[in-house]
Amino acid sequence: MDLTKFAIRIGKFEEEVTIPESLYKDTGVVNIPPFLLMINIYEKNQDYYLQLEAQVELTLQDAITLEPIGYDFPIQIEEKISSDSEILGKFLQNNQNSLDIIAILWENIVLEIPISYTKASVQNEYHDGWELIEEKKDEIDIRLAPLLEIFDEEKEGKQ
Repeated sequence: MDLTKFAIRIGKFEEEVTIPESLYKDTGVVNIPPFLLMINIYEKNQDYYLQLEAQVELTLQDAITLEPIGYDFPIQIEEKISSDSEILGKFLQNNQNSLDIIAILWENIVLEIPISYTKASVQNEYHDGWELIEEKKDEIDIRLAPLLEIFDEEKEGKQ
């Protein structure tokens, strides 16, 4: 975002943003289509604030079926712009008088990417060569039986 567009550093506009594939190609994200970003720079109590809002739809790989599925989430960022601001310290390029909005957005998108995501029902799923079944919780693992006996003896001794 070119800060020279704002003569008094106050303004509001919309821009279509495209996240470069090089940022997300090794993250488990299949695709991030272009999205509309609302940018607002305003003054409050003699301080300037940057406000970013967008609705983003990631295409992720389903954890069970491995098919591409959509994952929607909103981005809402509000940051005070000052000389000690974290955003300015990390993303402002003074020599170009610009603010790297893509880096700010990507940092917030990374926080929203789930480790595992599925829309498939986990009950009675059958797929190519494998079947998802629920584990019975009442059965005792034979390898842990001696430990359970010791635990039961200690429990009876304390009563």
